[in-house]
Amino acid sequence: MQKNESKILQLPHSFLAFIDEVGDPFVHFDVKTYNNPSIFPVVTILALVVPRKMYTEILMPGLEEIKKYFLGTADIYLHSREIRRKDGIFKAFLDEEKYDTFKKEMDSLIEKSSITIISSSTNKIKLARKAEKFQQLTGNTYNVGDLYLRNVDYVLERLGHFLKNESCKVIFETRGKHESRRIQGVLRDAKENGTFYCPKEQFVGIDEGILFFTKGDNINGLQVADYCTYPFARHAKSPSDSNNEFFHFLRKFVYKGDYWEYGLKEWP
Repeated sequence: MQKNESKILQLPHSFLAFIDEVGDPFVHFDVKTYNNPSIFPVVTILALVVPRKMYTEILMPGLEEIKKYFLGTADIYLHSREIRRKDGIFKAFLDEEKYDTFKKEMDSLIEKSSITIISSSTNKIKLARKAEKFQQLTGNTYNVGDLYLRNVDYVLERLGHFLKNESCKVIFETRGKHESRRIQGVLRDAKENGTFYCPKEQFVGIDEGILFFTKGDNINGLQVADYCTYPFARHAKSPSDSNNEFFHFLRKFVYKGDYWEYGLKEWP
């Protein structure tokens, strides 16, 4: 077990929320730019919410066992993109039978861990078209804001709604000191002032101090969050993609809220 995993296991909170992202917040307002397949048109923030007891007893040790069995060591960071590309140590998954077995074991671990998923995505092609239409109608520039922080805000709103005052620690992979301070500022503002949509009381259960870790810290919860995020970005890009099988598996874990799939935010 990694030293920083021990730090997480000692937390007193009822829930742990591991947050990861896919994509970047930069918007190309020339929609033709997205014809370049190397430019991914979606940014997604996803929270993998796990009861601390289930993390301690099932998810964390379960992922370590999977890594040892398939890759020979638990001292490795499972990264979704490298797994999909079968790069580096993940070349082991060029063996399709082995890869299929790995995915089934991951599905089983997720099933047993009592997770809840909350995600927020921005389709930047739709946003660019909306901004263009707004400018044509008003003559003014549409302010898209910081897409990364805006999606973090939406995820925290839904996390607070899910918790119903139960306690939760939010855990991010660090993106540098400056970005970490900005993310912390989103939560601080929500707890002090609420948001446009939610009063500050909705954020009572979320601990005010976010924990940030690097990939070198090898936090298992962050790796499972990373593993689950891309299918949600892919769905936001192409909702009719029938080949996005992992999304269809994960969808049943999306927070339902007071109405269907409150935890699946896609905008505009």
